[in-house]
Amino acid sequence: MSEYKWPIDKLNDILQPMRETDLVVIGSRPSQGKTTLMLNMAYEFTRKGMRTAYATVDRSRDSLEERLLQRHRYSEDLLKDGEDEYFAMRSRYREKLRSIPLFFLDLREWGETIDKVAYAIDDLKCFFRYDICFVDYLQLIREREGELKWFKELATFLQMPIVIASQLKRTVMNNPGNLPQEKDFHDFEEINACADTIIMLHRERSYDDNAPKKELRVIVPETEESP
Repeated sequence: MSEYKWPIDKLNDILQPMRETDLVVIGSRPSQGKTTLMLNMAYEFTRKGMRTAYATVDRSRDSLEERLLQRHRYSEDLLKDGEDEYFAMRSRYREKLRSIPLFFLDLREWGETIDKVAYAIDDLKCFFRYDICFVDYLQLIREREGELKWFKELATFLQMPIVIASQLKRTVMNNPGNLPQEKDFHDFEEINACADTIIMLHRERSYDDNAPKKELRVIVPETEESP
């Protein structure tokens, strides 16, 4: 069975490599960095030679590409070199981004039911031949009964790891230090039963104006046994 190192060193320090049938759930409250983390992971996997799909039922392809452009600092600070150079650099990077095997699957029209989303990922894999798939995000898929079981079975059937984002409930606000816990997931019992790895994000700045702006904590439940 194939294994893949995590594209972030901090995760490699605490987790075993991802296997080709794994289901990974990344959870947080809104605006904590789920999409940014998943985009960065998808891009880094692509740089390491993996054909990578990013399925979205939330944002357009252009919006996600813009997030990656910002990641590479093609932002307002480059205007000091002049608008022409600024837009030329952005255009060159966008062309480069579209030339690598990172495939954005816009499934916003498929988000009515979990089986339609799963079918689209399965069907498009035959065309794009991707090795790993990111799904952003779970709560936007309507009629979600048994959703995690669907994705786990899909990962096993396709022999391909699937990484999916999930929002946490407001109960996070009642935890000590506002730190997320497994119980804060919607349907956390199903997530515990189906997910091979659970990762939660916490940005202290969201709760404390005096906290460092860029500080982001990646939390892996202590009860989680790495495969």
